[in-house]
Amino acid sequence: MTASSEIIPDHPLADDAALLALAELLHGGIRPRRRTLWFVLLDGERRPLPVVVPVDLVPELPDPLGVDNLGRSWHQILRGEPGASVVLMLERPGPGDPSFEDRAWHAALRSAAAEQGLTVAAFFLATADGVAALAPEEAPGATAHDARAADGAAPGPGPGVRPRWPRAVPTRRR
Repeated sequence: MTASSEIIPDHPLADDAALLALAELLHGGIRPRRRTLWFVLLDGERRPLPVVVPVDLVPELPDPLGVDNLGRSWHQILRGEPGASVVLMLERPGPGDPSFEDRAWHAALRSAAAEQGLTVAAFFLATADGVAALAPEEAPGATAHDARAADGAAPGPGPGVRPRWPRAVPTRRR
């Protein structure tokens, strides 16, 4: 899929086609070898800020602490910018069909943005098959558990994502 919109510096990304063009530019038509989360922050007029951030070593499922830290970082950067939003792209190897893990990331990142008073302008999945937008889950506050239920998976306590709590490090007695 090729976007028909052009990206012009300092101009707002006014529609979905412009957001898709941005995601396709970031993806560059490559064949991803690892998971990378890209984010671009937009000001209140939907102009991209001059920083594009790729986050490597992205785990298969979202880590609650890491996702919360991302949301807090976005808030700190955009706190003086009313109406600001975030464009997200999860790039990964494999086929282009959204997986349970992709939907879990989508729901977790939307939730983290919402907790900080930000909106997600778009969430894209990028694979060797190209770039595709994922629509918001049923509700803005959807969780990974909601995404799992929407996939027809058996109801349960969720995907088993556990926060990473600091562990005590044993010390040697002398």
